[in-house]
Amino acid sequence: MLAITPLLLAWAVCVVTPGPDFLAVLCTAAARGRAAGLRVGLGVVCGMACWATLALVGLSALMARYEHLYLVIRAVGAVLLIGYGLHVLWSTRNAASSGAEAPGTPNDKQPQSHRHHWRLGLFTNLSNPKALVFFGALFATLMPHGASPAVRVALLAIMLAMGAGWFAAVSWCAGAQPVVAAYKRLQNVIDRVAGGVFAAIGLTLIPR
Repeated sequence: MLAITPLLLAWAVCVVTPGPDFLAVLCTAAARGRAAGLRVGLGVVCGMACWATLALVGLSALMARYEHLYLVIRAVGAVLLIGYGLHVLWSTRNAASSGAEAPGTPNDKQPQSHRHHWRLGLFTNLSNPKALVFFGALFATLMPHGASPAVRVALLAIMLAMGAGWFAAVSWCAGAQPVVAAYKRLQNVIDRVAGGVFAAIGLTLIPR
């Protein structure tokens, strides 16, 4: 048990550190309710599962060997994040010019499917290929030496459960009435900041 503690502690710090995943869950839960935030969180965890699985099977080492492969995936992720950030910024601009609420508020009449929220979380997470590098480094340095496949699968399950628990907590807190009321008052400002953050992170991913 002690052998896996450093790995899980490092993972816990990574999960709770605010980033695009956190913003997506937080804003969706405040705008659409806890259930919608939970679905975004589930999508994020599915993305984590993809990156972690790829790292465990050695794709991170393959990408380190073939840099062009990593650059292509990174470019695609940059385009996705920048595109989503610009979409959010454009939505707030349209809402401001029309005097209406920005899309995404709890009172918005435009329905969004359950799969829409799940896809938002999934693609937000998958758009950052640095996650694969992170998982590869995490497993290479902190995975117990000689861990069996069963132990690796169990560790991955624990890590994903920790991620799901964290985003469930974020959704629950963001869906509280005081938070929702504050979000509605400051929605355009919050969405502009969130859109700018997504676009800025995407810009940092552009290969140079």
